[in-house]
Amino acid sequence: MASLLDRATSIISSPKIVQGTHSSNLPSLPNLSSLPVSSRLPLYLSAGAASVGLLLFINSLRGFPNSGGTKVIPSPRETLLPRLSTDETKNLPYPPYALPGARDVDSPYGTTRVYEWGPKDGPKVLLLHGISTPSIALAGLAYKLVEKGCRVMLFDLFSRGHSSGPSPATNSYSSALYTSQILLVLQSSPLSWTSTSPFTIVGYSLGGAIAADFTSYFTASISHLILIAPGGLIRTTHITWKSRFLYSTSGLLPEWMIHSLVARRLWTGPNTARSIEPEGDVEAQKEPESEKKGGLRSHAVYLSPQLNLLPTCPNSTVGNVVDWQIQHHRGFVPAFVSTIRFAPIHNQHHRWRIIGEKMKIGGIPLKKVNVILGENDPIIVAEEVAEDVKEVLGEDYVQVQVLKGAGHELAIDKVDEIASLVGRELGLARKAKKSKSRW
Repeated sequence: MASLLDRATSIISSPKIVQGTHSSNLPSLPNLSSLPVSSRLPLYLSAGAASVGLLLFINSLRGFPNSGGTKVIPSPRETLLPRLSTDETKNLPYPPYALPGARDVDSPYGTTRVYEWGPKDGPKVLLLHGISTPSIALAGLAYKLVEKGCRVMLFDLFSRGHSSGPSPATNSYSSALYTSQILLVLQSSPLSWTSTSPFTIVGYSLGGAIAADFTSYFTASISHLILIAPGGLIRTTHITWKSRFLYSTSGLLPEWMIHSLVARRLWTGPNTARSIEPEGDVEAQKEPESEKKGGLRSHAVYLSPQLNLLPTCPNSTVGNVVDWQIQHHRGFVPAFVSTIRFAPIHNQHHRWRIIGEKMKIGGIPLKKVNVILGENDPIIVAEEVAEDVKEVLGEDYVQVQVLKGAGHELAIDKVDEIASLVGRELGLARKAKKSKSRW
């Protein structure tokens, strides 16, 4: 674990990671070459150096978790649950102890809700959820893997579900933040997840982008990388000018207005499936069929808001859980916006290539990457991602499987197929023990 933490320190300290991929909105450094050469030159140089030092110091406060500048936005566990009765708590779309092995991990960024269960000696699998639904979206897959003998761990990303998180005003939701959260979660386990043997990461949608990014830095700790409809390589040609304008950091729109507009698109309402992106349903339906796919342009990030996530909780549908977060988690929408801006969702070919290069060199447990795509996914377009992932990783180091008839919600409603694939990759017996759960 020590070597992993040492590596983490070097990554989090990287200026490129700390500032994210959208640092163009920061003030530019003084152009000292334009200053006139005169007897006052030393004074100008001194003033310029002081300005640069102050700018770098301010920027460091924005990026580093231990700077003392982090403002944490509390989760519903802290703001809502204390006011509810036992019955009201049980009827929540996302009850506080929805899955086995619940614990809360504190950190300078906030508190992370973690679930961990399964055989202590089983192969360890870390599951990372998507951008809008918390960890319970992968509950079905987690139960199936436990049936096959795995030890699983899930957690709510910062400012989702029952996890609090840093305000985007003090910390961008970038690679550095999500990498830090994974490391915090791993070290919180009563078992060793890194020092004795490598583990498997299964990432869905945004979780797939984060999983690939994490693996590019900590490749020696990963035995299997399984990406379900992953972000990271989404082609930016699908992003409309409206989305670029809404999510830009230009400051032309006030943040409160951006949050309001995004919340409206996230809100499912009673019987509709609204967009979780700024592109409206009506506008998307006017587009030619060939233009309705991909990235932020899509009007259907979750096509089935009535999909149930927890069989023991009738209210726990995809739509209800998203709505509940909008209503009761003050950090949810700001974190969503910051994630779109700074997380490793687009243009991550350079990080993915590092994974491919390391597999080609050898000497690491990871031998290939499994990518599972939905045939009808309007967000992660199967033919595009299949082409791009083979180019960045190398055809010999990736296996792509397209599930017939599946959309973007395949990690929720194609649990059996995905669990079988994971089981085969881990060399587990095909016949799993019977379970009392519906899965």
